[in-house]
This record gives sequence, C-alpha cells and structure tokens, in this order.
Amino acid sequence: MTQIHRADRYLLGQMMPRMLAALAVTLVALLIERLLRLLDFVTGHGADLGPVLGLALNLLPHYMGLALPAAFCVAILSTMSALSKNNEIDALEAAGWSLRRIGAPFIVCAVLLSLLSSLLFGVIQPYSRYAFSEIRHSIANSGWNGRIEQGVFLDLGDEMTLSATEIDATGRVLRGVFVLRNDDLGETAITADQGIVVPTPDGKSVYLVLRDGRALTEDGGRLDFDDLRLSREFSMAQNPFRPRGGSERELTYAELWREMHPSLGVEVEPRFQVEFHGRLIRAISLIGIALISVPLAVSRKRAPGWQRIAIAIIILAVYDNLIKFVSGMGKLGQIDPALGLWGLCALFMGISAWLFATTPGQGARSPFRALFRAIAEMRSPVRARVEPGE
Repeated sequence: MTQIHRADRYLLGQMMPRMLAALAVTLVALLIERLLRLLDFVTGHGADLGPVLGLALNLLPHYMGLALPAAFCVAILSTMSALSKNNEIDALEAAGWSLRRIGAPFIVCAVLLSLLSSLLFGVIQPYSRYAFSEIRHSIANSGWNGRIEQGVFLDLGDEMTLSATEIDATGRVLRGVFVLRNDDLGETAITADQGIVVPTPDGKSVYLVLRDGRALTEDGGRLDFDDLRLSREFSMAQNPFRPRGGSERELTYAELWREMHPSLGVEVEPRFQVEFHGRLIRAISLIGIALISVPLAVSRKRAPGWQRIAIAIIILAVYDNLIKFVSGMGKLGQIDPALGLWGLCALFMGISAWLFATTPGQGARSPFRALFRAIAEMRSPVRARVEPGE
C-alpha cells in the first residue's frame, strides 16, 4: 500500500509542475493581447496606468477558466509521454498496474480541479467580471481631471477631442494645443500655442483657457484670438456604476438558481438556465479530459508528441464550440438548455470513459492507436516519393 501511494505521489509530482508551467504560458499568451487593448483604452481616456493592473487582475479568473482545461490536458500528455520514453510505464505494467490504475491519480486530480473550477465559475468569476466592468466604467465615465498625455488624442465626451504636443510636469500647461468640437453650430477646429487647465474654486471641475490661437469652422470661417476660455466645464466627479447583476455572467450559482425559480406567474428566461448549466458542465468536463488524455498519451509509443497535443487541442476546441452552439440554441429557446447541455456533457464523458476503459495498456488496441497508425501510413507514401529523388 505504501508503494502504491508513493507511486501515485510520484505521478502527481511529475504532472503538477508541467500543468503549472502550461497554465502560466497559456495565461500570458491570453493576457498579452488583452493588456495591449486595455492600455490603449486607458491612455485614450487620459487616465493613469494604475487601473490597468486592477483590470488585469480581474481578468485572471476568466482566463484561468479558459486555460485550465488545456493546461491540464497538456500536462497529462507530456507526463505520460515522458514516463513512456523512460520505460517507467513498462515497469509499472510489469508490476501489475494497468493503464487505468496508472491514470487513477490523474482522475482524482481531475475531480479536485473540477471542484475548484466550480468555485471559480460560480463564485469568483461573477465578482471579478463585475469589478472589471466597474473599473472600466470609472475610466470611461469619470470626469476629466485636467491631465493628459503628450501626443494622445483625448476624448472629453460630448463630441470634443483634445490633444497637445508638449505638456509640462504638472500636466496643466499645454503647448501645441488642438481641440476639435462638434456642437449645434457645426464642427470647429481650434489650435493654440498654449493652453492652461484651470480648476474651479470648489475643486469639482476644471476649464481650459487657450492663448494665441485660431478657430476654423466647417464653412471656412476663421477667428484669431489672444485668450479664449472654452465655455464648457469638465466635471471631476465620477458617475455611479450600476449594481452587480446586470448580466447573467455576474450572478453566482445561488443567484442564478433563484432566477431559475421565480415566483408563480413569472416566466423563466433561458439565459439563466444556459449560464447555470453551462458553468457546471465545464467544471465536470475536466474529469472527461483526464479520461481521454491518458489513453491518448500512450496510444502509440513512438508517435511524435506534437500529434497527441494537436489531436487533444482539436478535441477540446470542437467540444468548446459545441457547448457554445448548444448554449446559443438554448438562449433562443430552440432546445431545452438543461437537456441540451447535459446531453452534450454525457456524450463527451461517455466517449472519454469508453476510451479509458478499452485501453488497458500501452500495446493494447484502441481507436487512438488505429488513428496514429493511419497517420503514419499516410506519411509513408510521401516519404517514399521523396527519397528516390534525393
């Protein structure tokens, strides 16, 4: 019994670092492109870069939910492949362990990860989504504080855009000012050598004074001026954000359940059922990923590792898109959300369990082994045609 526990700990010890590394790489890859868009959004509204960190942190639970299944699958594949190349699986099979017994610790790990994912999807993500939207709203709708970045076109709202080529250290004295304003009189372009941002006595708003400039209207009119104060004042107060729950994705499991069981006479909206059942099957599907990854990893010992990873990615991508397709049909009321989503989950789990149960060892016949043999046979004629001409 002690040897069995030691072997299980060894298998998990080989798998966990690989999963953490794959998870980190996947998260970085998903976050980089989004962070660039967030930086553009924040700077475009004249805000400091501080909120970017808050936005990124609140995105982590969302991307964690996306990255965990792929990272877990790749970790099992790479671990089993390494064990196979080092003949460690041969040693375990010689000791009487079937492939199903070797994969048992990965199944237990999948159950624990499924519980963790359920917590992530049902509690953490709803709050992080709302916090992300709240920070984004505060950036987009907060009053202008009089600070802009050099060379950035700042949208001040109400059809007004501001830019400056030079800005002093305080951010309140501008040079090379350009203002584009669109109001009832039409579009007006204003340029000035200098601009000064002046706070009102109560400190709740600011206004802009332009010096040595000119204004051009869309009908060709021109006005030169020495000093011009823009009539509009810019409030520095933030607009309040809506309460959490404006979207079903911001609701926890308990809140979704209440929406699914309203008082008598109130019709249930399908989107709440789709969200509730969709989160649950995504969490439970981690068990199916473990069941399908173990036979895939040892289906053909000498098959290249990239083939296994490519097939796993295809399977996960197809399954994910089927969930989205069924969810879309459920929201439109074309199918029952619970029946459609749980039926799809049962099909995936059933196929995964069948593959796991019918692959007792490395040399056993299995659908994956037949697939890799077919791939090898398709590649062989190509090599045969190439070799004579070399």
